[in-house]
Amino acid sequence: MDKYEKLLDMLMDFDDIVRFAAVTDQNGEILWNSQRTGLKNIVPVSETKQTISRALNAWRENAGVKKNIGSGLYSIASYEKIKRITVPLDDGKLLFCSVSNQPLKSALTKRKSYGHLADMGKILSIVDFIKSQK
Repeated sequence: MDKYEKLLDMLMDFDDIVRFAAVTDQNGEILWNSQRTGLKNIVPVSETKQTISRALNAWRENAGVKKNIGSGLYSIASYEKIKRITVPLDDGKLLFCSVSNQPLKSALTKRKSYGHLADMGKILSIVDFIKSQK
Protein backbone atom coordinates (compact mmCIF):
# COMPACT_ATOMS: atom_id res chain seq x y z
CA MET A 1 0.00 0.00 0.00
CA ASP A 2 1.32 3.42 -0.96
CA LYS A 3 1.92 5.86 1.90
CA TYR A 4 -0.66 8.30 0.52
CA GLU A 5 -3.29 5.56 0.28
CA LYS A 6 -2.49 4.81 3.92
CA LEU A 7 -2.88 8.52 4.73
CA LEU A 8 -6.36 8.58 3.21
CA ASP A 9 -7.36 5.37 5.01
CA MET A 10 -6.18 6.78 8.33
CA LEU A 11 -8.06 10.04 7.78
CA MET A 12 -11.28 8.23 6.90
CA ASP A 13 -10.89 5.99 9.96
CA PHE A 14 -10.10 8.83 12.37
CA ASP A 15 -13.47 10.64 12.28
CA ASP A 16 -16.77 10.18 10.46
CA ILE A 17 -16.93 13.90 9.67
CA VAL A 18 -14.35 13.29 6.91
CA ARG A 19 -16.46 12.98 3.75
CA PHE A 20 -13.80 12.97 1.03
CA ALA A 21 -10.02 13.06 0.98
CA ALA A 22 -7.58 13.24 -1.92
CA VAL A 23 -3.89 13.64 -2.59
CA THR A 24 -3.00 15.61 -5.70
CA ASP A 25 0.19 16.24 -7.59
CA GLN A 26 1.62 19.74 -8.10
CA ASN A 27 -0.61 20.16 -11.18
CA GLY A 28 -3.83 19.40 -9.31
CA GLU A 29 -4.31 15.92 -10.73
CA ILE A 30 -5.91 13.61 -8.18
CA LEU A 31 -3.50 10.73 -7.55
CA TRP A 32 -5.39 9.00 -4.72
CA ASN A 33 -8.82 9.62 -3.25
CA SER A 34 -11.28 8.15 -0.81
CA GLN A 35 -14.94 8.92 -0.16
CA ARG A 36 -17.05 8.09 2.87
CA THR A 37 -19.23 5.07 2.08
CA GLY A 38 -22.90 5.95 1.72
CA LEU A 39 -22.39 9.69 1.15
CA LYS A 40 -23.06 11.45 -2.12
CA ASN A 41 -20.85 14.23 -3.43
CA ILE A 42 -22.17 17.66 -2.55
CA VAL A 43 -19.88 19.17 -5.18
CA PRO A 44 -19.26 17.48 -8.55
CA VAL A 45 -15.73 16.11 -9.03
CA SER A 46 -15.06 18.56 -11.88
CA GLU A 47 -15.73 21.50 -9.54
CA THR A 48 -13.66 19.88 -6.79
CA LYS A 49 -10.74 19.72 -9.24
CA GLN A 50 -11.16 23.46 -9.93
CA THR A 51 -11.12 24.14 -6.19
CA ILE A 52 -7.94 22.08 -5.85
CA SER A 53 -6.28 24.08 -8.66
CA ARG A 54 -7.19 27.35 -6.95
CA ALA A 55 -5.87 26.02 -3.63
CA LEU A 56 -2.56 24.99 -5.22
CA ASN A 57 -2.20 28.43 -6.78
CA ALA A 58 -2.93 30.10 -3.43
CA TRP A 59 -0.27 27.96 -1.71
CA ARG A 60 2.25 28.90 -4.45
CA GLU A 61 1.41 32.60 -4.16
CA ASN A 62 1.74 32.55 -0.39
CA ALA A 63 5.12 30.82 -0.54
CA GLY A 64 6.68 34.27 -0.98
CA VAL A 65 6.06 35.13 2.68
CA LYS A 66 7.54 31.85 3.94
CA LYS A 67 10.83 33.55 4.88
CA ASN A 68 8.89 35.94 7.14
CA ILE A 69 6.27 33.72 8.74
CA GLY A 70 7.42 30.15 8.12
CA SER A 71 5.94 27.33 6.07
CA GLY A 72 2.19 27.02 5.72
CA LEU A 73 0.66 24.19 7.73
CA TYR A 74 -2.96 24.06 6.53
CA SER A 75 -5.86 26.12 5.29
CA ILE A 76 -9.57 25.77 6.10
CA ALA A 77 -12.52 27.26 4.23
CA SER A 78 -15.84 26.86 6.01
CA TYR A 79 -19.24 26.83 4.33
CA GLU A 80 -22.73 26.05 5.61
CA LYS A 81 -22.55 22.36 4.67
CA ILE A 82 -18.84 21.52 4.67
CA LYS A 83 -15.32 22.61 5.47
CA ARG A 84 -12.55 22.25 2.91
CA ILE A 85 -9.08 21.63 4.30
CA THR A 86 -5.83 21.74 2.35
CA VAL A 87 -2.46 20.63 3.69
CA PRO A 88 0.75 20.91 1.64
CA LEU A 89 2.67 17.63 1.42
CA ASP A 90 6.14 16.73 0.15
CA ASP A 91 7.16 17.21 -3.50
CA GLY A 92 4.42 19.76 -4.25
CA LYS A 93 1.63 17.33 -3.44
CA LEU A 94 -1.49 18.55 -1.65
CA LEU A 95 -3.91 16.88 0.74
CA PHE A 96 -7.49 18.01 0.14
CA CYS A 97 -10.25 17.03 2.59
CA SER A 98 -13.93 17.78 2.70
CA VAL A 99 -15.42 17.42 6.16
CA SER A 100 -18.96 17.78 7.42
CA ASN A 101 -19.57 21.11 9.07
CA GLN A 102 -21.19 19.40 12.02
CA PRO A 103 -20.64 16.18 13.92
CA LEU A 104 -22.78 13.19 12.96
CA LYS A 105 -24.82 13.44 16.19
CA SER A 106 -25.88 17.04 15.36
CA ALA A 107 -26.62 16.05 11.76
CA LEU A 108 -28.97 13.32 12.94
CA THR A 109 -30.87 15.71 15.22
CA LYS A 110 -30.89 18.44 12.52
CA ARG A 111 -29.18 20.91 14.89
CA LYS A 112 -26.93 23.36 13.10
CA SER A 113 -23.35 23.50 14.32
CA TYR A 114 -21.48 25.99 12.12
CA GLY A 115 -18.73 26.38 14.67
CA HIS A 116 -17.77 22.68 14.78
CA LEU A 117 -14.00 22.54 14.39
CA ALA A 118 -12.00 20.00 12.49
CA ASP A 119 -9.40 18.36 14.74
CA MET A 120 -6.40 19.78 12.89
CA GLY A 121 -3.99 18.52 15.55
CA LYS A 122 -5.05 14.95 14.83
CA ILE A 123 -5.09 15.47 11.06
CA LEU A 124 -1.59 16.98 11.10
CA SER A 125 -0.30 14.18 13.36
CA ILE A 126 -1.56 11.65 10.78
CA VAL A 127 0.15 13.63 8.00
CA ASP A 128 3.40 13.78 9.99
CA PHE A 129 3.25 10.03 10.69
CA ILE A 130 2.84 9.30 6.97
CA LYS A 131 5.63 11.72 6.03
CA SER A 132 7.97 9.79 8.35
CA GLN A 133 7.23 6.51 6.50
CA LYS A 134 9.70 5.42 3.84
